[in-house]
Amino acid sequence: MTHSLTNNLMKTQAELSAHPHNSIPMLAELNASNNPYLKVLPSGFHMVNLKTLLTVADQHRFGIVAINQRSPQIVRATLEAAWRLKSPVILEIAESEIEYCSMDTDRLAAVSHEIVQEMIEKYGYAVPVGLHHDHIQKDVVGCTDRSIKAGFSSILIDLSKLSLDENIAKCQEVIRKIYPLGIALEAEEGFVHSVEATDVDHIYQDVENYYTKVEDILKLIVSTGATGASCFIGNQHGIYKAQPRIGYDRLREISEAIREYQSYPVMHGGSGLAPDQFRKIIEAGARKINYATSVSNIWFEHFPQPLLDKMNEKAEATNRPLRKVLKWFEEDIEQLDHTASIEAMVEHIMHMMTHAFGSHQTALHYRETVPFLQL
Repeated sequence: MTHSLTNNLMKTQAELSAHPHNSIPMLAELNASNNPYLKVLPSGFHMVNLKTLLTVADQHRFGIVAINQRSPQIVRATLEAAWRLKSPVILEIAESEIEYCSMDTDRLAAVSHEIVQEMIEKYGYAVPVGLHHDHIQKDVVGCTDRSIKAGFSSILIDLSKLSLDENIAKCQEVIRKIYPLGIALEAEEGFVHSVEATDVDHIYQDVENYYTKVEDILKLIVSTGATGASCFIGNQHGIYKAQPRIGYDRLREISEAIREYQSYPVMHGGSGLAPDQFRKIIEAGARKINYATSVSNIWFEHFPQPLLDKMNEKAEATNRPLRKVLKWFEEDIEQLDHTASIEAMVEHIMHMMTHAFGSHQTALHYRETVPFLQL
C-alpha cells in the first residue's frame, strides 16, 4: 500500500473506532437450532453460509464459483461438477433474474435440495454448497424475507448506487434480521456495470477513477460485518466487449484492508475472463467468483435452431437480451432433451474449477467445520 492510502485507512479505522456499531448483532452459526427455515436433508446436509465458505477458501487461497441458476438444468450441471471434483460451490439467483427465468427463491431452493439429495445418494458424500440471493436492489424487505423462508444461506444487498451512508444504513436494517439466523451478508461498494447498459468507451477511458475506494469499502464492511465485499475494479456483468483493465493492485489493497474483519472480496462479472486472469484475481484476494453468462450461453448453444430463431425474434421485438425472454418459451424448453447441454456445462464448470478457480478437491478442507460431508 502507498503511504497516502495507509494514512487514509488509519484515519478511517480511527473514525470507526470512535463510533463503534455496538447494535450490530454477531453472525450466528447457521444451523437448525438458530434458523427454523434451514432445510436439513436426511444425511444431515444443509446449505453453508458465506462465512464458512470464504474463510476456508481464504486460508487455502482458492476461489469459489457462484453460478446464477437460470434453469433446473444449470442447477444440475453446477452440482454435478462440484460433486465430481469435490469442490465447494455457490448456487445463486439475482432479483432481476427471478421474473424472466421463472426461478424464484422457493423454486431454486426446492430444485437445489432435490438435486443435492440425488448427488449424495449417487456419490456417497457431500460437498459444501451455499444458496445465495444475488443483487437484491429494489424490493429489499421482500427479497430478504423470501430468502429467509426459502432457506437461503446468504444474500447480497446491492445498494451501491446510493450514498455510502445510505448503503450502510439499509444493510444494517437487514443484518438485524438475518444474522441471528446465521444468514451471511455480501455488500457492494462501487457500482459493477452491465455490458448491456454501459458506454464501454466512456467508462474504460479513465477506468481507474471508477475503482472502489479502499477506505469506502472498509467503512461498509466494518459497519455491517459483511462477509462478502463486492467491488468495482474494472469488471462488468456479461461478456466483455473489450479487454478489461482489471485493477489487481486495488483488489489486493481491498483484500488486505478487510481481511482482519473476516471479509473477502467478491469478483462479479467473470464471464469472458481467461483462467490466468482468474488466477491473478484470486492471488490478489478475491474468494467468491460470480460466473453466469458463460454457463448460460453453453445451455443456449444446445437449443434447436428453430427455437433459438423464435427466441431471438422475441428478444429483438422486446429489445431484450436472449436470456430475458426465457419465460415466454418455458414449455418449449421443458420438452427438450438437455442431456448434451448439461454434460457440456459440467465439463466447462469443471475446467474452470480446476484451471481458473483452484477449488477442485478443496471440499476436504471443510471436514472440521462442515461435519456432514462424509469425505
